[in-house]
Amino acid sequence: MLLGDPPRTQFDLNFPLLGIPVRVHPLFWLVALLLGMSLTGAVTVLIWIAAVFVGVLVHELGHALAMRAYGFYPWITLYGLGGLTSYDQQSFSRSAGSGALGQVLICLAGPAAGFLLAALLLLGVYTAGYEIDLRMIVAGLPIPQVDLPNYRLEQLVSMLLFVCIAWGAINLLPVYPLDGGQIAREIMAQINRHEGIRQSLQLSIVVAVAVAIFGLFQWKELFLALLFGYLAFSNYVALKAYSWRGPW
Repeated sequence: MLLGDPPRTQFDLNFPLLGIPVRVHPLFWLVALLLGMSLTGAVTVLIWIAAVFVGVLVHELGHALAMRAYGFYPWITLYGLGGLTSYDQQSFSRSAGSGALGQVLICLAGPAAGFLLAALLLLGVYTAGYEIDLRMIVAGLPIPQVDLPNYRLEQLVSMLLFVCIAWGAINLLPVYPLDGGQIAREIMAQINRHEGIRQSLQLSIVVAVAVAIFGLFQWKELFLALLFGYLAFSNYVALKAYSWRGPW
């Protein structure tokens, strides 16, 4: 959800993954901790943080691998609520990934990587002969629950499934700057070069407000309501700036 790399700090964690530089800002750990504060037990909270780290990293790795397939040189930054995968803009105009189709596929690659990880986890559980329960519904989404002999492993797999599936689905909503919002912007700009971006911002505001209302009153999720309320406001500000300046 980032729009730009945050400043570097002396507490950043840096490492390569499949030849792609990864930087984890300390605020990433703090926000993951805050999101898991309602959980019971220090070990459970640590498992939650690990699941968030792996889930978000796999999501961003999906973006990065798609970018590299198009000839870009990507790097990953995990920060705050999520992450950002960037690439060298100097190669943008020379790559097929600079077109609308390339940008859409790059955006889709992130959630797809998370869904793939969830599928592999479920396949491993099923192959090992353990039970998978598909009855749990979170915000209208079926989130599989697993029954494993090791309780901590069961927690880790269940939390990873939640992060990969629920957060991946949320990321596909047509709300900018989520992946779905970027996809909607690319498609609508191609359909209508003069009004597409304005229309994508209007769509983004409507969907964000709807999710905020459902999050607060239907799903009883205050954090989700605050997040999408903020996204609705930021898109409203962007729409006003766009209207004042004219088409980009």
